[in-house]
Amino acid sequence: MSKYGENDKQGQYWNEAPGQSWVINDTAMNERLQAISDILFQGLDVTGCNNGLDIGCGAGSTTRRLAAIMGNQAKVTGLDISEKLLALARSHPESVGKDFLQADAQSCKFEPEGFDLAISRFGVMFFENPFKAFQNIKSAVQKGREMRFVCWAPISANDFFLSPLNTVVDITGVSFAEPGKEPGPLAFSDRTYLSSILKTAEFSSINIDIIETSISTKDSVEKNASLLMEIGMGFRAIKEAAPTDEVLNEIREAFVADGNKRQKNGFISYDATIYRVSAVA
Repeated sequence: MSKYGENDKQGQYWNEAPGQSWVINDTAMNERLQAISDILFQGLDVTGCNNGLDIGCGAGSTTRRLAAIMGNQAKVTGLDISEKLLALARSHPESVGKDFLQADAQSCKFEPEGFDLAISRFGVMFFENPFKAFQNIKSAVQKGREMRFVCWAPISANDFFLSPLNTVVDITGVSFAEPGKEPGPLAFSDRTYLSSILKTAEFSSINIDIIETSISTKDSVEKNASLLMEIGMGFRAIKEAAPTDEVLNEIREAFVADGNKRQKNGFISYDATIYRVSAVA
């Protein structure tokens, strides 16, 4: 087993150069994902919960929010495969008293039923073996307690992914296949597949809500374009195309122009659709 558990490729991605853009842009992405974070936590029942787990916690914003909801007497652990994101999480002044653990949730040796609640905001779609991963997560959650997470619906319903991708494809002509079930942000966009994973892991009371929302930012169109050059499907297509500096500038200008079209009342917004998933261990 590698130093990244059973997810060596993801461990390398999130700890080396590509994943560093998420460290740099953590504040910007938290702003954009604010409405989705609200959806994740909406109506979350923490009654009697004393030990919470945040899977794929990144730089810890959702871990801190869970801790605030659960109260001062509760213990909350944020788990992520990226030590660099966890270092950022630990540096936050509101992270005092929270545990942050570098581990692969697929192979981490959890204390059996050591947590009475598990959550994740876009942190569970990156497992090499999702069936095994969710079996392991289930073993860590007390019987009868909830696991809740949000993940992305298909790319066609998510303009934040689709619009930059189409822009890069149109400009460069690069061939970019729609992501399938391989580890990545859209790995669970097929609800039937997602449901089968959770059933195989023997979760019960599985509920997968389809929720339409948006991704919005107060950033300038220039700052927004810069972020799209570093994160998301447009960025992936750019890497695949390997364009010249001249073409890169053309892509950036196209992102700026699109941002201008989307800007309204001080916000740049993209339509988004997610799944909010709840299941009982």
